[in-house]
Amino acid sequence: MTKISHQKVEVVIAGSGIAGSTMAAELGEAGFHVLVLEAGPERKLSEMISSQIWSRRLRWAGPEVQETGDLVGAANFAMGWGTGGAGLHWYANWYRLHPDDFHVRSQYGRSLDWPISYEDLQPWYDHAQTYFGVSGNLDPNTPPGAPYPMPAIPMSSQSNAIAKGFDAEGLKLTSNTLAVNSVPYDGRAGCVLDGWCDAGCPIGALANPLVLQWPRAIKAGVELRHNSYVTRIETDPAGSRATGVVYIDENGQENVQPADIVISACHTIWNARLLLLSTADKHPDGLGNRSGTLGHYFTSHALTTIHGLFEQETEPHTGVTGANTLCLVGYDNKQPAKGAFGSRAWLVGQAAKPNDLLGTALAKPELFGDALDAYLRRASSHYGNMTVLCEEESIKENRISLDPTKRDRYGLPQAHVTNSLPQENVARSEMAKSEGLRIFKAAGTSEAWAGPRNPMHMIGGTIMGRDPAASVTNSFGQLHEVENVFVAGASLFPTPGAINPTATLAALVFRTADYIRTNRSSLLP
Repeated sequence: MTKISHQKVEVVIAGSGIAGSTMAAELGEAGFHVLVLEAGPERKLSEMISSQIWSRRLRWAGPEVQETGDLVGAANFAMGWGTGGAGLHWYANWYRLHPDDFHVRSQYGRSLDWPISYEDLQPWYDHAQTYFGVSGNLDPNTPPGAPYPMPAIPMSSQSNAIAKGFDAEGLKLTSNTLAVNSVPYDGRAGCVLDGWCDAGCPIGALANPLVLQWPRAIKAGVELRHNSYVTRIETDPAGSRATGVVYIDENGQENVQPADIVISACHTIWNARLLLLSTADKHPDGLGNRSGTLGHYFTSHALTTIHGLFEQETEPHTGVTGANTLCLVGYDNKQPAKGAFGSRAWLVGQAAKPNDLLGTALAKPELFGDALDAYLRRASSHYGNMTVLCEEESIKENRISLDPTKRDRYGLPQAHVTNSLPQENVARSEMAKSEGLRIFKAAGTSEAWAGPRNPMHMIGGTIMGRDPAASVTNSFGQLHEVENVFVAGASLFPTPGAINPTATLAALVFRTADYIRTNRSSLLP
């Protein structure tokens, strides 16, 4: 079948999520002719429904991701599908990596170093929190930065119950920092604390691309093309410049979209997959893979949830999905005991409905019948929960690859993720679980238990670095091999720290957009 060829644009971006939409708005407002290709359907704010069953349609509905290892299972949960991508169902936890997170190799002799420091990103972190709108209070355990533009979300009944346990352990809970409006901000409403963030926020209190980036991008003339599944990046015969992308439309027709600059802003797995699929004579192992590191150094966060039933009422259905409060005391101690390594962060008081993804019923999946009924009657008013995120070291063995034995409906190899937690990170995760159970028991729970260890967030695979022989991109996400191809998203991170990645992702996008603006004349032919 003949490919449909389109008129050339200056910038084509694959992915309409937080990274792609932010980049599109920034470059559109800078005067670039920008086109965004989104694999999923169009979404509208009016379609956001506070239902966990409905919210499943916001998650990835494309090719299955194959997973092996002892820390797997986050792929479909974390990815998005349609306008705004995963930005429609994200939890809005907003944290900066700490200075040591950028220099793990240099300081501890393990994992990797970033090619930049915290100081390089600090002004972009400051800019990003104003742009997105962040609520919170300054915390002495967080890196330096500008005050948040909004006061913190009020402390919930859940957090008040759990705080007693943190006090007993010599720890302290502080207000969580969230890209959620605690008061009206930038023309958007304040949060009503109904606990439905995960299903999309129809009032726009949670910063998502439908209310934040896309109105700006559309006003700036950015074009958004839905049901456009990007399959490869094309390069010239010399292999030195990208010429555009190939995508498949909703009718199964192949399209060629020429562009001067190509930006892959998909979710982590799909950034690596797209580059691996983009083979050519000069790039036989994938675009940007001369170093042999493309797909490697995949990381996640080892997550364990602590659950309990409290004597006082906790109103668990109210609040925000991400967390109401936070504990970063001890975060910077990456070597808390012999044989254990990594930072850890406590996210406390997550809103939980009876049957949602963080719900009270799923906290005890072994119950059924009368036992489940009795438990839910109590848990609906007395349940509390918190989550610990633990650092995973960057090792080459954990990777994203192509599986030629599993193919999508277009005949392309599916992505395969291998992720096993290094033993010293396992030990750190076990320490955190024990700490969490002590906290809940000290808080006076009648019953406390821990869920299984699971992965959360997907990071790495197209890592940035100074050395082209050991990384895929430079610190601006620009491929070492092809100067007019950029990557945006958490796939760039050499290390994950132990906190949610979106604030760092956003800061990097703003920094890269500024680099493209500044170097426009050299990047455009």
